[in-house]
Amino acid sequence: MRTQLALLAILLLGMASPSIGASASPPVPTERDWMINLVETLGLSFGLPDEPEDDDYLEILGGARRFRFEAELTKQPDDMVSVKDFRTFGNFSGTGWVSGIATPTRAHLKFLLPRSGLYRLSASLRVPGFRLHIAGQTFSVDGPQRLEEVAVATVELAAGPQEVIVDLPPDGAIDYLQLDAPGLVPIEPLSGWRPDNVLSREAMAVSAARALALEPLLPPSGESTLIEAETASGTGGAAVVSTRFLGEPSGGAWLRAGAAPAQVRLDFVPPGAGVFDLWLRGLAEVPTEALVNDRYRSTLSFPPYLQTLPAGTYFLSAANALEITLPPRAGFDALILKGRRSAGSDYRILIGLAADDAPPSLAEIDTLLALLATLAPLP
Repeated sequence: MRTQLALLAILLLGMASPSIGASASPPVPTERDWMINLVETLGLSFGLPDEPEDDDYLEILGGARRFRFEAELTKQPDDMVSVKDFRTFGNFSGTGWVSGIATPTRAHLKFLLPRSGLYRLSASLRVPGFRLHIAGQTFSVDGPQRLEEVAVATVELAAGPQEVIVDLPPDGAIDYLQLDAPGLVPIEPLSGWRPDNVLSREAMAVSAARALALEPLLPPSGESTLIEAETASGTGGAAVVSTRFLGEPSGGAWLRAGAAPAQVRLDFVPPGAGVFDLWLRGLAEVPTEALVNDRYRSTLSFPPYLQTLPAGTYFLSAANALEITLPPRAGFDALILKGRRSAGSDYRILIGLAADDAPPSLAEIDTLLALLATLAPLP
């Protein structure tokens, strides 16, 4: 339904009347102007600092959700802790690590989270007996005798200022906090952001299409590429088999896990940079997790016989990697890439902008921002 509304609104884009007044000498918008307006319009400004720079906008629109916050940089001046930089208790990241005292103490780690999400929280800790308070929840966790990253919990966090209160045991130490969530599709032009460049219709159309998740609606190119699972660079213990009673394998063989799960890594290069539908052919008796480029995660419900299922639509270029976690006795036969037309002109047609790539009018900018404000998914 949301996609249908988006298409209807896009059809009306060219007929919308301008709400920005005409000027004898209208300003020439840059990609920076559009980038700033996108963050505001999409409701993503909560993750910005008080005085944002270009890099802050780029981080938010880039969609990466893997953040490390160094304890020595995020602790507060009044915390009864100290910063050490020797490696007696193991290696550390950043400029040092935070050490507790001879009795239990507390550190307040404050930082800005650029994007909301369901995050996996981990921390580099030393010695047992920690308690971490975050987002109204408290988690107990033990560290080893040397600084080492340990899993803490999975927690839902909103973009913006965060505080993690860390109760350190006697002589405890913390090096960093890490938050990990699957990456989001980057909202950016085909060649990336160039903030000082004059804004083009192509840059506007591509970023808007990605913000509205419309790339799966680009027209098919007719190209199809098949990559055999048995060419995987890492099979994680899965064996190459030629069994056919569970379905005909595409190349005469396929990978199958044994009694234990298998982590398979398949490196691949598409025929050219562009948007592709990814399809995986496999079998399993329970849901199977797939991860593309350490960023895009999908869960596939294969039947107990070989079948091809969709695994998302993404812009791919250069070298890529698919990681698939096969449950016991599950199998993986092939990855299929089905191309979509993804030139700048294809995005302009999809969004409903003029065919030429001249700088957009202020009316076009204003109308497209209104469309995004109405139809963009919640941040």
